[in-house]
Parts: sequence; C-alpha cells; structure tokens
Amino acid sequence: MATVTIPLPIPGGLAPDQSGTGNNAATPFKVVSSGAQTANTPKVTYVHLLFDQTTDEHWTWQFQLPGDWISGGTVRLLWGSAVTTGDVIWKAGVEIGVAATTDMDAAIFNAADAAAASTVPGTVGQFKETTIALTTTGAAINTMVVLFVGRDADAAGDTAAGDAQLLAASFTYSNA
Repeated sequence: MATVTIPLPIPGGLAPDQSGTGNNAATPFKVVSSGAQTANTPKVTYVHLLFDQTTDEHWTWQFQLPGDWISGGTVRLLWGSAVTTGDVIWKAGVEIGVAATTDMDAAIFNAADAAAASTVPGTVGQFKETTIALTTTGAAINTMVVLFVGRDADAAGDTAAGDAQLLAASFTYSNA
C-alpha cells in the first residue's frame, strides 16, 4: 500500500464554487493550541475544515495518480468535532480525468461513496480516523483525479449537533 497525502486546506484544496445544488463549501478555521509553549518554540497552530451539522458541505482537491498505482483508492480522514455526542457520516468521490479524452469543463462526480456513521470523539480536541473506499472506475497510472470530501449532514444517521472538523486527509492505494 502507498499513500498520497492531501494538504488541507491550502495549497491544493478548493472550496466548491457555490453555484449549484450541494456546492456548499466547508469553512477553513485556524486553531491555536491553548497549551503552554515550551522555550524557543511557537504555539501549535493548524487549520481544520468545519463541516456544518445541518447543510451538506464539501471540499475538493486534484492530483495525478502516481506511476506505481495499480488499483483502488481509499480516503483516510482525521477528524474531530465541536460536540461530544452523536454520529457523523462522511462522503467522498472522484472524477477521473484522462489526457486527450476527458472534457474537464463538463466533468461530473459519480455518486458519492459514504462511510458508515462514525461516533464523534468523546472529548473536544481529540480526533479519530474514518476511511472511505472510493469507486475509481477509469483510473490508470498518471490520470488526473479530482477528489471531493464532504459531510452528509442531511442523512438520517448523521446526528452530531455541531461542526465536524477535518484535520487531515490522505489517499491510499495499491501499488507495484
């Protein structure tokens, strides 16, 4: 197995353009640790993406499948929550772009792949991992991938009454 790490939220990540149904963007949020810093070090500062509890929100990335890609694709999400009870349902999907074939100006995502409902961490500030197996039809070495990740906030099983906080994401695949 090999992994492509996906930077959050910048560089490489894009908010949906807000122009269509479901094109709601997650909100980037800077976090500064409340812990006391040690001598000669900065405060721990990082960005996470906030995914609303009532509206489906998304974030997208694009990258080229590596030359050692053989098959598959799994998105691994590290995330936490602003609340300590309830479940979050994450979803993701890809659009595969093939050079000299795919019209990216008219490209669409296939149906989303969803993770099972995942209980939020019991302590605010802690995080957990959720994985989503992706449908990667048409993928091949060096093809372009446009990936989206989102929260399926309107799904019946998504019950966490606060923002889900995406801290990191990676794309894992089978390699040579």
